[in-house]
Amino acid sequence: MVNKYKRKTSQAAWDETAMTSALKEVTDLKRSVKSTAQKFGIPLTTLHRHLKSGSAQKKLGRFATIFTSEQENELLEYLFHMDAFFYGLSKEEFLRLVYQYAVMNKIAHPFKNGTAGRDWFKGFSKRHPDLTLRKPEPTSIARARSFNKPQVYRFYDLLEDQIKKYGIDATRLYNMDETGIQTSSNKPSRILTKTGKRQVGLISSTERGKTTTIVCCCNAAGSFLPPYMIFARKKFLARLLDGAPPGTQGTCSDNGWINGWMDK
Repeated sequence: MVNKYKRKTSQAAWDETAMTSALKEVTDLKRSVKSTAQKFGIPLTTLHRHLKSGSAQKKLGRFATIFTSEQENELLEYLFHMDAFFYGLSKEEFLRLVYQYAVMNKIAHPFKNGTAGRDWFKGFSKRHPDLTLRKPEPTSIARARSFNKPQVYRFYDLLEDQIKKYGIDATRLYNMDETGIQTSSNKPSRILTKTGKRQVGLISSTERGKTTTIVCCCNAAGSFLPPYMIFARKKFLARLLDGAPPGTQGTCSDNGWINGWMDK
């Protein structure tokens, strides 16, 4: 059950953003500690303590802030970004993402079992009232990617924002795609038929050939990565790549599909 804790003090009412700005003014701009504390509404002794520790995070009793305001806003922005592309995260998926975010950024946390806790999520939701849980409407890929003028403009506006935000050039813009090729040894030989017959048919087995998947990848500058081939078999043999482009690599999966390879 989620703890229903009610705060009983007005201590530490400041936020990390104010503390970060105050620390910068004192350390970088050489402002006085007293005037800076008054400017940002931070107790003088508290500012002195954080100047000594060099940390902008606050702690009140047994409750410690795990992420800074900037870090929480980054998580929130990612949530809204994924939702805009019709890949919104469930609560459970988001909590696992939060755990991974803390681990990757080496942030001390009390999370267990590879996921953030429900108490943390409850606090996060209160700090960000514009976040809500809703049941999504099933949307097909065709509908989400509907080729109409507003959608095309929206896609390129979002793409341009990301390119400018992260300073991405053409050499870092990659597109990957796959194609499946059916291979079959049931190639019919020529048969005798009446001269002048326009179409010649032959009953063949309904059994389909095996699928070989080829994964290709190139960037916007025109550079290609060597292809990757996935064969429908148990054991990979180097001779399967005979005649393939230089640098081609390969592997095997039960059905020759890319999903089987990714599951490994």
